[in-house]
Amino acid sequence: MALGRERFELASLGDLFELLIEGWRIDRLHYADRSGAAGPPAAYLDLVRGPGERRGVYVPDDGRALSHRALVALFREAPEIWKHRSPDAIPLAEDAATPPEEWGAVPEPFPDALAFGPATLRGVVPIGQVQSVAGLDIALTALERHDDGARLRFMCRASDAATRRRMSVLDVIAVDDSARLYRVACVESAPEGNRLEGAFALAPAIPETVALLTVTIGTVGDEGGPERSVPGPWVFPIPLGQGP
Repeated sequence: MALGRERFELASLGDLFELLIEGWRIDRLHYADRSGAAGPPAAYLDLVRGPGERRGVYVPDDGRALSHRALVALFREAPEIWKHRSPDAIPLAEDAATPPEEWGAVPEPFPDALAFGPATLRGVVPIGQVQSVAGLDIALTALERHDDGARLRFMCRASDAATRRRMSVLDVIAVDDSARLYRVACVESAPEGNRLEGAFALAPAIPETVALLTVTIGTVGDEGGPERSVPGPWVFPIPLGQGP
């Protein structure tokens, strides 16, 4: 039998993986031995994402395959996919960015002079990115854009609570897609066991034309010194949905 094709879009296996990476999930699965009047067998999928978002796709048996390289590239390039990385496999950031004092205004004393409140808030960008290096997971959850700067929320979790009970996040660099460097400071920090939650302050204010902000965390350590620190880097490309 063949399922009706009116509400199903033709898709390749690569298209299907892209939809899953974008947050769609499979609600129902179907199989038909014909797609259309004389088409090949096909898999039919009902997908959902968010309130009221539904779509249907079908993947025919066309004899082609998704290569391993193409599949891994989908996961590697999507920023919202949880990354497990080895420190020696991550290239260090180039030190060629324009210092903040040369392109914008940093309220002094930084970060105490920054005001973060409802009156200064200009928008919130949800992030939801997680990077894992050497058993230490760091998540960036949201970026608040304010008049004079920004506040970046983060969470950090160590697999070994005994040796990383007093974690602090160090060596944080923020650079946008025009190679402008931002000053960064930790303004909130609440450690509890093997978990740390907090926020970074960034300045100057992020221009409206910025489409991508890359935040790199170089090291996570504790009060025990360098021998009890975990080297990164954890690299987070944050799309801002702006740009010209």
